[in-house]
Amino acid sequence: MQQDADASTRSEQQPDTTFTINRDGIRVPPFWLIKPAVLFAQLKGKFAVSNITQDTTQFYCVISQLDNKSAAEREDVITNPPPTGHYDRMKAEQLEFKL
Repeated sequence: MQQDADASTRSEQQPDTTFTINRDGIRVPPFWLIKPAVLFAQLKGKFAVSNITQDTTQFYCVISQLDNKSAAEREDVITNPPPTGHYDRMKAEQLEFKL
């Protein structure tokens, strides 16, 4: 019985160190309709040096910089993103888009 109390006390004293921090610590360049591949290459580097690996964070970085025309063209993905692969889906659709 004493062992159970000791184990309980130890576990209560240990802080929970399992947490995730999602942050947007980068400046996303304005979206470039003519050469979206250049923007995504720049973003890849910015995400790497800022250690931004979360798909959702990357997705929201991109949509925050879309101009009105691009956002309207991707309304379906923005308003109803897929369950996984948000960023990759947005990237693929933007790279397919032709002026």
